[in-house]
Amino acid sequence: MKRSKSQVAGLVTVMMLGLPAVSSAEDRTYVGFHGIWTDLKDADFQVAPGTIDTEYDSGAGFGITLGRTYGAIRGELEYTARMNDVKSHSLNGSSTLPGSSGEANSSAFMVNGYYDISTNSAFTPYIGAGIGMAKVKFENFGVTPIPDVLDDSGTQFAYQFMLGSDVKLSDTWNLFAEYRYFRTEDVDATTSNVTGAVDNSIAYRTNNVLLGARVFF
Repeated sequence: MKRSKSQVAGLVTVMMLGLPAVSSAEDRTYVGFHGIWTDLKDADFQVAPGTIDTEYDSGAGFGITLGRTYGAIRGELEYTARMNDVKSHSLNGSSTLPGSSGEANSSAFMVNGYYDISTNSAFTPYIGAGIGMAKVKFENFGVTPIPDVLDDSGTQFAYQFMLGSDVKLSDTWNLFAEYRYFRTEDVDATTSNVTGAVDNSIAYRTNNVLLGARVFF
C-alpha cells in the first residue's frame, strides 16, 4: 500500500513520541559507520515497445552517522549509499534480453530516531525509524542491441524502519547488527529517445542487513 509523505512522517513521529523519554547523566554523542548488504526489489518501467522488467543482483553500500543518546532514546543524522547491478532485463514478460546491463544506486540523507531496550547485559536490542531525502540513479540500463535505454536520476522523499541490537565492547565502543527496510517514493525517470522517451515513475525498495560500530564520546 502506497503511503503519502505526511502519513509516513506521522507514523514515525507517533512511534517515537509514544515511547517513554528517559533522561540520564550518561547521555553522550557518538559517531558510527556501517557496511550494508542490500537487496533491491525487482522493478519495471515503460518503453515505446512495452514494459521492461528489471531484476537486480544483491548489492553493497555504506553509511556514516552522527548521533546523541537521551537515555533510552537516540537521535541521529545519517548518510548512506547503496549500489546494485542489473541482473537481467526482459520485455513484456519474455525471456532475458541479451547483454542486459546497468546499475541502480542511491545516496540518502536521513534523520533517525531509535528506542534502546535495556536488558541489563552487553546486548541492547533497539527499534527505529527515519525520514529524509534520497537521490536515485538508474545508470546505463540497456541490452546488446540498445545500450542506452535508460540513464536518468531523481530525488525523492525516503523513509526507513530498523530493528537491531548493539553489543557493548567497552565504555566507548559498540558493535551492532541490524535489519533495515528502506524505500523512496517512486522515482521520476525518462527513457532515451531510442526507445521513445517515455516518462516513468520507478519503484526503489530495499531490504538491508547492516554491520557496524559506534564510538561514544
